[in-house]
Amino acid sequence: MLNLSAWTRRSLLAAAFAGMTATSALAQAPVSPPAASTATATATAPIPIRVVVVTAYALEDKAWMAKAPQTLDFPNGVAPLGYDPAKGVLIVRTGVGTNHAAITTFALATDPRFDLSKAYWVIAAIAGVNPNEASPGSAAWIGNVIDVDFGKWVDPREAPPEWPGGYPPFQPPRAGRPDSVYYPLNTGLRDWAYGLTKGIQLPDTEALKTARARFSSYPNGSKPPFVLTGDEISGQAYWHGEMLTKRYAKLATDFSGGKSRFVMTAMEDTGVANALRRLTVVGKADYDRLVVLRTASNYSQQAPGESPVDSMNRPYAGVGDAAAYAALVVAGKVVDELSGNWAVYRDKIPGDGK
Repeated sequence: MLNLSAWTRRSLLAAAFAGMTATSALAQAPVSPPAASTATATATAPIPIRVVVVTAYALEDKAWMAKAPQTLDFPNGVAPLGYDPAKGVLIVRTGVGTNHAAITTFALATDPRFDLSKAYWVIAAIAGVNPNEASPGSAAWIGNVIDVDFGKWVDPREAPPEWPGGYPPFQPPRAGRPDSVYYPLNTGLRDWAYGLTKGIQLPDTEALKTARARFSSYPNGSKPPFVLTGDEISGQAYWHGEMLTKRYAKLATDFSGGKSRFVMTAMEDTGVANALRRLTVVGKADYDRLVVLRTASNYSQQAPGESPVDSMNRPYAGVGDAAAYAALVVAGKVVDELSGNWAVYRDKIPGDGK
């Protein structure tokens, strides 16, 4: 240990006490009033938002933004926000993928301009559809979202024969581990939204009929577009193919104890859901007010006799537009009902008695 002379120690102590005295004097000094602009900003209450419409990319939010009377800067996002002050509705584009969706959701909910503590979050976006359940252009209200990014996997060339595709047999999550895989949504709210919209007649275009023609052997996959309920597989990667469709259908059933039915596959919703779970803890959002609508822009697998690679790379030509329109029409009815009858839905979530 370094030896200090008595004189040196006295000098250091004197300097320390001088610093403490100066700090104390600063702490007791009167604080200058803030500039007028700062005072005004502090006094401005955050805007209460009734509904947040969540899209992932430009095709999905183009029509929503066209209806928004105002556009607001959103530096922490990937695109400006749409805002309808009369309805109390915000429109946000998250960007594609789980990570973008989570970050954008968190950034919006903590933006000091807005109060989202009572807001309903309505995801209105396109997806791939399981041909065993529905057809392109159809719209599904989602009950459970399952994240398939987590798990174990080895190269199929090194996998045991009983591991199809390199995936081990299903193992339920360990007890006590935070559940980052299974996101049950408020099915009361989901069923209320479905009841409100199930009678909507969705357009059946020539592009949709052409897409369905290849799937004539699938009773539900060859139907004209319709509104239904089901569950969603969510992950960062764009996957495709009959084998993976079968795998994820089984995974959805296994994770839920037989309660879930894989209808749609998408890339953002676990990011939004996870962010809202955390934001709920600090009063910035309410996870029970999340409702997800996914509309089909393509099948999740190839048609009989077709290559999965060719199917995956086929453009959405016309089909994507029909799916985006379905999202606007079906989700739009729910958004208008929630925002237009705010006195009813502000403190009572429809469908679940809360």
